[in-house]
Amino acid sequence: MTRKLHLKPNRSLTNLQILFFLLITGFLIIFIGGRFLLVGAWPIIIFGLVEFSILVICTIYFVRSLKKTEKISLESKSMQLERLDGDEIVEQNSYNLNWMKIKNEKSSLSINYSGKKKLFASFLSEDRRKKLKRIIEKHSSSSS
Repeated sequence: MTRKLHLKPNRSLTNLQILFFLLITGFLIIFIGGRFLLVGAWPIIIFGLVEFSILVICTIYFVRSLKKTEKISLESKSMQLERLDGDEIVEQNSYNLNWMKIKNEKSSLSINYSGKKKLFASFLSEDRRKKLKRIIEKHSSSSS
């Protein structure tokens, strides 16, 4: 029995919605800045453009961080953990379910295996990390 889990960061907007947000915000900044420019307060448009540039840079960083995901494959006696950046596999580890121990850390889950500690699921909330830990432990106990 194989179970596959794909962990993704939380996301409230799609790429199209993010683009519309940026377009509307940019239009408003240009419109309001243009109005101030007409009355002689030209520095307002400069500050608005700087603010919009910072917003675009932060949005690009956010969208790139959404591509970093993790895949967990639970098989009968092993667990495979893959870190992905888009479609590219960044890191791949395999663990024996009988020899590993999962612990809920402060901000992530950790696997203790052969004296080494591996952190994963750091972008999940505490409740979801607990649920994931129960799923893995239940799978490991049912396969024994």
